[in-house]
Amino acid sequence: MLAVLACAACSSSPAEPPDPTPAGAPPVVAFTATVTPGAGALAITYKLINQSPGNLVAVDRLPAGSGAVYVTGKENGRVEVSRRVFPRPDTDKVSWATTPSAAGTVVAPGESVGASITVALPLARVSPYGNDLGDGEIKLPDPVEEVVFCLGVVPRAAVPAAPGADGSVVVVHDSRLAGVQHLFCSGPAHL
Repeated sequence: MLAVLACAACSSSPAEPPDPTPAGAPPVVAFTATVTPGAGALAITYKLINQSPGNLVAVDRLPAGSGAVYVTGKENGRVEVSRRVFPRPDTDKVSWATTPSAAGTVVAPGESVGASITVALPLARVSPYGNDLGDGEIKLPDPVEEVVFCLGVVPRAAVPAAPGADGSVVVVHDSRLAGVQHLFCSGPAHL
């Protein structure tokens, strides 16, 4: 009996690395987002309006090759489709030669940022740190029952990079920046 239980535990997929609890109060924003399942794809639209007194950075520009979004699993059959910062996974089984990065749009008080995105179905896991952190492949829930879209927002003062000509700044996927990020998410869409 114990051997059967031990083997059952061996067959489970490694879990997603945990997110830190964001420090401080979330910035004041107006956020709307919809996720609409369709034939072979999800249609996602979102808009964020900065209603706070300071500049914010919306993490909305992912590097080429990662697709338009990150896709990670959550509990109870939920999948998070996102544009956000991830903390560096706490593992000694992988050594990181570089820290992955993305870019964000500086959103001044009263200004907005938004987009329409199409994400192909079936969903595949996409993370800046890959799908194997040394304990085997991290997989999405099976079956995927619902999907949410989340946008990561950080205070501009937390991002040291100077803005580029297109108004973006480089954001790195590390625990420091993930610790001051607040996620704004849509309601769940059922698949």
